[in-house]
Amino acid sequence: MSQHYVHVITNFTEIGGAEQMMIRAINASEKGYKHTVISLMGVSEHMKKRLSKQVDFHALGAKSALDLIKGAFLLKRLLVQLGNVSALYSWMYHANFVAALSCLLANSKTPLIWGVRHSLDDYRGEKLSTKIAILGGKLLSRVPKHIVHCSKKAMHQHIEFGYGKASQCVYIPNGYQFEQLKQRHFEIEKLVIGAAGRFHEAKDYQTLFCAVAPVLRQNTGALLKVAGREMTMDNPVLVEYLREFGIEPHQVELMGQQDDMVGFYHSVDFFILSSKTEGFPNVLAEASGYGCITFSTRVGDAPEIIDSERIVEIADAMALTQLLQKYIAKTPVELREASQSSADYVRNSYAIDVIANKLFSLGHTQ
Repeated sequence: MSQHYVHVITNFTEIGGAEQMMIRAINASEKGYKHTVISLMGVSEHMKKRLSKQVDFHALGAKSALDLIKGAFLLKRLLVQLGNVSALYSWMYHANFVAALSCLLANSKTPLIWGVRHSLDDYRGEKLSTKIAILGGKLLSRVPKHIVHCSKKAMHQHIEFGYGKASQCVYIPNGYQFEQLKQRHFEIEKLVIGAAGRFHEAKDYQTLFCAVAPVLRQNTGALLKVAGREMTMDNPVLVEYLREFGIEPHQVELMGQQDDMVGFYHSVDFFILSSKTEGFPNVLAEASGYGCITFSTRVGDAPEIIDSERIVEIADAMALTQLLQKYIAKTPVELREASQSSADYVRNSYAIDVIANKLFSLGHTQ
């Protein structure tokens, strides 16, 4: 019997971690599977183009918290119209809550599989709407058959918080389909330090700029490149960071959102994740997989992805500076060996075809 999987996601107009993983999983799924994507908010044409398989799309047009509640009723009606659905996959807190409420309203027997791609490292720092979605999901956590976590650390945090029981929870890390690995040539005199992620408090770019500033002063040929939404010179907060930490404008390239992230990783020697909170940090795995020497704060599953000696505590800019200086002192041969070792590990551990099979096996019709 052919499988029909319906995916509920909060918004499908811009790329983010949940959107990336959903796209990869659908693209890597077995032939014959039918997929429908329902966005609580909108769907953009450029996001549709990221899917290599034939997928049906529906946008519910939510623009407020009240619209999300209405979305549960719209989703209930739409699922009835779609007919035979093998399993319902929801991606992140708002979608999880709406999907669970919809299943309750419909008294649905369709297996619901929640996706959690976030940690609770900084629950207090979350937006009010996110906190409400988490608490609402906690109340409805008996509804899903499975709760998929891409981070071991985050899974334990959510169980302790009451967002589902241990018996419901499944650990399935993110998966990737890497292009060919290019040979690395590390030239410290022309060192490029990179970071990627949207402009958000959780990414703690203040720590990043603070940590990198001394390195840039000591290495005048070095460059900092940052990609992500709102990561441009039009952002007054970032401009203030440059002034505050004495970073020369010619040593910084704020690139904004990039469509070619593979090209970005290939252009970077050292990659830094400075976040306060993460689940499974996609950019860290991707950067490692493309041969960057990666450094991270101790968030989410970072210790599962990279060598523990390249991890510092959250917001510890001084430790991060010292770590960068330690690696700058290494020889190109030592850096190439570290690069190759990290890339091999990530590529062997997180192949998308294996990960997608694990994910969709949860929704197979019994």
